[in-house]
Amino acid sequence: MDNQSSKTILLVDDDDSFRVLVSHLLKREGYNVVNAANGYDALEYLKKNPILPSLILLDLRMPVMDGWHFRTIQKADPRLNSIPVIVITSLNTMEDDVVSIQAAAYCRKPIEGDILLKTIRDHCS
Repeated sequence: MDNQSSKTILLVDDDDSFRVLVSHLLKREGYNVVNAANGYDALEYLKKNPILPSLILLDLRMPVMDGWHFRTIQKADPRLNSIPVIVITSLNTMEDDVVSIQAAAYCRKPIEGDILLKTIRDHCS
C-alpha cells in the first residue's frame, strides 16, 4: 500500500457532478475521498469520526453552511484546526478569500486535474 492510499480527503462542495468528477480523479490517484454537500454535513462527519482527514477541499459558496462559516468553526475547534484546507472556487475575489480564511492554498474552478493533484500533494500531510 503506497503512502497516498491511506490519506483521506474531505471534499466539501454543493455541486454533485463536481464531487463525482473530483472524487473519481482522487480515487484514481489512491486517495480515500469523503464527500459533503455543505459545511454543515462536513462538520457532522468530522464530529462523528475519530480519524480525521489529511486535507479538506472546500468550496466557499454553498447552501446550508458556506465555506467561510465552516472554516470559522473549524479554526475554533482544537481537534480540527490543524487540518489543511484548499479552497476550490470560481469567485473572482479568491485570493482575498483565501487569506481571510487562512487556507493553505486555492484552486480555481473549472479545476485542472494536474494543478489540483500537485496542490494536494504539496499540502496533504
